[in-house]
Amino acid sequence: MDNALSSLSDRLRTLSGESLPNRQTAHEFVRSILRRAILNGELAGGTRLVQAELAAVLEVSTTPVREALRDLATEGLINFDPHRGAVVQELSGEELHEIYEIRLLLEPLALRQAVPKITESLLEQLRRLHKKMLDEPHSAEWVDYNRIFHMAVIEAAASPRLAAIIRGLQDASVMYIGASLKHVPGLRDDANRDHAAILDALERRDPDAAIAAVSTHLTVAIRAFDQSAHLT
Repeated sequence: MDNALSSLSDRLRTLSGESLPNRQTAHEFVRSILRRAILNGELAGGTRLVQAELAAVLEVSTTPVREALRDLATEGLINFDPHRGAVVQELSGEELHEIYEIRLLLEPLALRQAVPKITESLLEQLRRLHKKMLDEPHSAEWVDYNRIFHMAVIEAAASPRLAAIIRGLQDASVMYIGASLKHVPGLRDDANRDHAAILDALERRDPDAAIAAVSTHLTVAIRAFDQSAHLT
């Protein structure tokens, strides 16, 4: 068994120790466990994921493991290497900068379109998400709430093509956010304050303030990853 996976086997067993939720399939269960381990940094970039080994650790058949790995590959969390099989995506500072530079161009455009269309119902959804992020102790779940928060605002622009492009960039960001949260003290608190500033601007229907808050938020994320890269 791969050393990284071997050292994580007890942790995976702990995560999977509870009975399978009634409304969750084995496929969804495996995907959730692996996704959390990747985003929490417990499965590091470059870790080889062997279907049979994962199935044994998680006490499922190889079929849901295979399906889960395909889903994670679609999200960009793992790659399929011709020689090594499924491997956790390795992080690249160059890729991170490219992703965020494009987001810094496109998200202000989407916000300019979205702010006039913000509804009270959407604001209430964003407030609930912000509260969940303030209370959430786990990085993987926080990363999911963060993505939902940002995409809820982007989708208010009612520009499906622009939203699809930004969604792809958001999906490509998740591992970088997870790595930064693990290695940069105080980053989550900073991000939560940024979200409060974004929410405040949206409540005031102020597109310039919303764009400024999001741009600051994304710039901080770039610096945080650069800092985390030196700490790993």
